[in-house]
Amino acid sequence: MKNFSELITYGLLAFTLSICIIPLMKTAAEKCRLVDIPNARKVHQKAIPLIGGLAIGAIVALLAGLSSMQDLKEILPIIITSYVMLVVGTMDDKTDIKAIYKLGIQICVSIIIAFSGIRITSLYGIFGIYDINIYAQYLITILVMVAAVNAFNLIDGIDGLAGSVAGSGFILLLAITIIEENYGLMKLVMLFIGGIAAFLRYNFSKENKVFLGNSGSLFLGYFLVSIGIYIAKFDNIVSGFPYGLFFLLFVFTIPMIDSVRVYADRILRGKSPFKADKSHIHHYLLQLGISHKTITVLFIVMNVLLFVIQYLCLEDFSLYTLLISLIAFAGIFKCIKILNFFILWKTKVKELENKTQ
Repeated sequence: MKNFSELITYGLLAFTLSICIIPLMKTAAEKCRLVDIPNARKVHQKAIPLIGGLAIGAIVALLAGLSSMQDLKEILPIIITSYVMLVVGTMDDKTDIKAIYKLGIQICVSIIIAFSGIRITSLYGIFGIYDINIYAQYLITILVMVAAVNAFNLIDGIDGLAGSVAGSGFILLLAITIIEENYGLMKLVMLFIGGIAAFLRYNFSKENKVFLGNSGSLFLGYFLVSIGIYIAKFDNIVSGFPYGLFFLLFVFTIPMIDSVRVYADRILRGKSPFKADKSHIHHYLLQLGISHKTITVLFIVMNVLLFVIQYLCLEDFSLYTLLISLIAFAGIFKCIKILNFFILWKTKVKELENKTQ
């Protein structure tokens, strides 16, 4: 009970301090022009401060630094490199760093994590493969980390989406740390949950809105994929439950599938896969007239549904499980596109009727 009370205290303290610090950081961001300027691709109409990630990072660092968290030494490489990503994201928000430079930095920090011993060591039966050799471990770990970070970054396109996905991921991570009795990581997770909850309070606000920014999406996405791989080190598909694997699938399945779909679509249209547009699933949902909050809820529900499918296929986890997930997502996305087509058609018909009157 004492530990539970302390955990709640950590979360409430992070929430309260974040609520207090975000308005101050918002004012500072407006003065130094650390803001998201609206354009044809944006869905907002005025410049919005990009300090959500900075606020979460600052509070987590402050409270973790003031606490005795000696049992977090094993994940120190994750913590340090996550803050490197926070700094890189902040610089990108301010000066718009070239994609190739960001990719190079992401590869470098992923290499650091892999060489620290935090690596993917099994494919859990995908393609009939379980244990993999050391060279494949390094390569797959780096590829997965870079792909997951960029996929998570790409879902940060509407109010609350990236923050809510990260928040639900940290809640699942909290449950895992409770099961595994990792008290040090529990406290750190509670700091993230408190900070994210405070950010969402402002992110959904009309008058005092702030955005997560590339700093926040890179910071949270990188930490989540790294900690998932760390947990997966202790997974045992034969005698235990693969917590790390299912954590990664829960957080990153839809962002990864959607990003691959978007990249492929851009290439097929003869455009650069890195040229931003409005072809992500949340953009299609916006075109249906669905609110940001509702889209966020729908996204979490889709995450849970795919998670349940993957859980039910646990005993025969293989390439077929991934195919089922892909088919399920493709079906959902196809329905959304059909609805979009009918709404666009209906709008054009009304415009023609108005012209003829």
